[in-house]
Order: sequence, then C-alpha cells, then structure tokens
Amino acid sequence: MSLVDVRTREGIRVITINRPDAHNSLNRDLRLELKDAFAAAAAESSSEGPVRVVVLRASGAVFCSGQDLKEQLEETRKGTDTDKVVTEYNPMMDALLSIPVPVIAAVQGAAAGAGWGIAMACDFRVAATTAAFKGAFSGVGLASDCGLSRSLADTVGQTKALELLLLDERVSAAAAGALGIVTSVVDPEALDNEVQELARRFATGPTASYREIKALVRDTAAVTARAGEEADAQRRLFQTADHAEAIQAFLEKRAPQFRGV
Repeated sequence: MSLVDVRTREGIRVITINRPDAHNSLNRDLRLELKDAFAAAAAESSSEGPVRVVVLRASGAVFCSGQDLKEQLEETRKGTDTDKVVTEYNPMMDALLSIPVPVIAAVQGAAAGAGWGIAMACDFRVAATTAAFKGAFSGVGLASDCGLSRSLADTVGQTKALELLLLDERVSAAAAGALGIVTSVVDPEALDNEVQELARRFATGPTASYREIKALVRDTAAVTARAGEEADAQRRLFQTADHAEAIQAFLEKRAPQFRGV
C-alpha cells in the first residue's frame, strides 16, 4: 500500500498521508513519496495544468508526528543520521513550497516536529478541535527543521515563536486559532466539509490571479533558506552531549538531565 494517496477531482488535488499505524511519522519512504507528490502537484498546477488547489490531509487520528523515532534510533545507533535533513527533508519541503496554487492543510490531530513544519508551509490550515501543535525539538536537544523557525515567526512574530519552540509546550487547536496559526477551528465531523468548501472556492476562482498573489505574499525563498540554516544547526546538535542524553533518556523512559553542552 502506498504511503501517500493522490487523487484529483474538479481541479482539487488531494494528497493524503497514509501511515496511520505509525502516527503518520516520517520515515524515508514517506519523505520521498511526499516529495514526489508535492513535485507532481507543482508541475500540474502551473499554467494550464489541471490542478487549481491542493489539499494536504492525513488518515487516522494524527496529522503527522514528525520524524519516525524507530528509524531515528536505528540511524543513531549506526551513526548514519546526519544527512537526511539535507538530502530528504529539505527537498520535500522545497517541492511543497514550490506549489504555485493555494495549499490547504486539513489538520485533524497532532502535528509535531516536522509535521508542524509541513503544516506551516501550507497556505491555510483548517483544524479540528482535536488538533494540536508541538515543536518537539528542544526536548531532544535539537533545532527545528522544515523551515519552521521562519514560517512560525512569520505567522506569530519572533517573540511568540521563540516561546513556543524553546518551551516546547503543546498548542491546542483553540490556542492556535487565537494566535493565527490556523485559519479556522471546527468540530471534527465538520472538518472535511469545511476544507472542501474552501477548496471548491479556490478551484472555481481566478487561478492565475491566485498564483500571482501567492507569489507576492509568501516569501518561500526565505523559508527555504532558513531550512538550510536549520540543517546546519541540526548537524552541529547531533554531536552534542545533550542530544545523546535525550536519546538515552528516551530509551530508559526517564526525563533527560541536560548539561548545556
């Protein structure tokens, strides 16, 4: 079974993350399939292409829990975990950010780590009351990725972005709505209809105009550049004692004892 389901109807491209048994966590196969799905959507939404709006959704109770921890632990054990941000995550995000038409994220549950970064790279986020957001980076001694440090700061301002990323507290759907992180918050049973109504509005609107306005408003180059800087920070932090302690604490099911090095 494919980890990403792609369907198009009446100008609406729906991309569904389909790894619910693993909380839609991002392993290598899913990262590569998402990159291809985003790249195809970008190619087919240019000029006279059939795609006029993109909806990104996920199956199951969780939107995306971020990096697959089983994969991460195995790569840490082998010492092969330092390059995937550059070789896989950032190309995936480049493809998502290159989509010229409106992109709507339907967030039905938790979006953590890279999952939050993916949601923030979309143009609109419609959230169910069951949704929540969490950085999940500082808790393991790492920096953000997927351009989240820039896209979040662009949305809520630098001070609030620092608070959310450094303190790493869970942001409820209601709080996300108040901060402007999400476009709207609806009951879970109303999420699909809300997203489809917005998608149909874009699919029947002036697509060329939408492309030009999006290009003028969204500074995707800045998010892409920041993702590259985040990758450099991640590479440095992978080597720290604090990150090693966070991994060991996770394995031992205890709170980490950080020393600041």
